[in-house]
Amino acid sequence: MKVGFAVLYQWQVKAGKVRQFATAWADMTDALKAQRGALGSRLHRSDQGTWMAYAQWPDRATYERVGTLDQIFPDALERLLDAVEDTWPPIFMTPHDDRLDPIE
Repeated sequence: MKVGFAVLYQWQVKAGKVRQFATAWADMTDALKAQRGALGSRLHRSDQGTWMAYAQWPDRATYERVGTLDQIFPDALERLLDAVEDTWPPIFMTPHDDRLDPIE
């Protein structure tokens, strides 16, 4: 099994800014996939009202080579941060076992 690397992000989005946030998140995710080797991400809304994204990378080294997002994707990052009320530090995870079935 190829292990990979994952990062979990969490935000509190400002009222009335959900569409802006989701669009900026999608733009950043698509650019990271196309230009920096990311494997993609899933955006979720928790029952508590926070937004969470689970992003996958082939390995930690690929993730670390991305650099700072404000230098790479300034417009999307600016739109995302403008929509965010609060955020928490990312959680870095190395998968141990994968039992997730793909959705078809």
